[in-house]
Amino acid sequence: MSPDFLVIGAGVVGISIARELRRRFTASVLVIDKEDGPARHASGRNSGVIHAGVYYGAGSLKARLCVEGNRRLRAYCAEKNIAINAAGKVVVARSAEDRPGLDELHRRSTANGVNVTWLDQKSLTEVEPSARTVDKALFVRDTAVVNPLEVVQAMASDAVAEGVQFRFGDAWTGMGRDGNVLTSQGPISCGHLVNCSGLHADRIAHACGVGMEYRVLPFRGGYYSLSPRSAIAVRGNIYPVPDLRNPFLGVHFTRRADGTVIVGPTALPLLGREQYSGLKGVNGEDAVWQLRFLGSLFRRNVDHFRAVALRELVKATRPGFFREACGLVNGLRPSDLLPGKSPGIRAQLVNIESMELINDFVIRPGPRSTHVLNAVSPAFTCSLPFAEHVATQIDRASAEVGPHA
Repeated sequence: MSPDFLVIGAGVVGISIARELRRRFTASVLVIDKEDGPARHASGRNSGVIHAGVYYGAGSLKARLCVEGNRRLRAYCAEKNIAINAAGKVVVARSAEDRPGLDELHRRSTANGVNVTWLDQKSLTEVEPSARTVDKALFVRDTAVVNPLEVVQAMASDAVAEGVQFRFGDAWTGMGRDGNVLTSQGPISCGHLVNCSGLHADRIAHACGVGMEYRVLPFRGGYYSLSPRSAIAVRGNIYPVPDLRNPFLGVHFTRRADGTVIVGPTALPLLGREQYSGLKGVNGEDAVWQLRFLGSLFRRNVDHFRAVALRELVKATRPGFFREACGLVNGLRPSDLLPGKSPGIRAQLVNIESMELINDFVIRPGPRSTHVLNAVSPAFTCSLPFAEHVATQIDRASAEVGPHA
């Protein structure tokens, strides 16, 4: 095949970009993925929260895209009759130490144009009967929850109807000397490569000579389910004040559109990019690099990494997870937490030169290529305007989109 655009990765970002490229350039677009269908990894395994834009510093790409992405994704779900829980989110303070962080979230929300309201304990109980806080909480009205797999499947169907082609079971294997993209089903000549491969994005970028200072660090997000017999009532989302120095939002309660309540996730560093359970998926090269990098972070203690790491390790145990969840609600019992949904793996980008975990989206150009290196949360929320942003970058770079040899 010889498409104008080749998109690697059939997650929500890859499919959204493919649709935008097809619309904007009236070009031939092929999406390949090594799995047997779309959204087999992070896009279909996340909590389905449509974020409102509370956490992101003004001026960041996440802040610029999240409010618009929220509005448009909610409208898309309404258009497609995809069930949605629009009960909002509360962010609570677990102790007096959380108050400055809560004030900072209010400041960021206001700067980003997010619809937020202060709640005292009495008004918090009216919104989320089981939630607890110290002094006050933040109510984020526009946060919503959907089934992410339903959304991505709808987008994939729309993409096919619009003329985008898909080839599943086709894995990227390298770059040829002639510039062709090598895959498990044979080489592909394309006008422009768009790398949206998530957990493997750095590998493809490095093969194109791009983003050599970056590497993907995989973190597994594990969940519990709230027992239907639990006395804990969750209407929307109950979140803690996160440590804004790192990209993780902490254990939280989320009521999905089908009425089930999930609790999590954890953020456990892995020894393989697709280590979903046990030792299955452990990769020797990834394991060695991961251990070296984490060891270096622990020694240097960048952004209090030791405290963050130890807390995550504690949360990986059931007693530790339970204690974390207890800080958000009143009356939680150990028997309320049941085995949860399948875990997801976060493709967290790190800068191996500065030894920092990257918070914002990262997109880098390359030779006849564009590489989406960091598209973690809230990429699901931002997917529609994010696709337009990437297409604009390609357009500005005067990418070759016409017929080619």
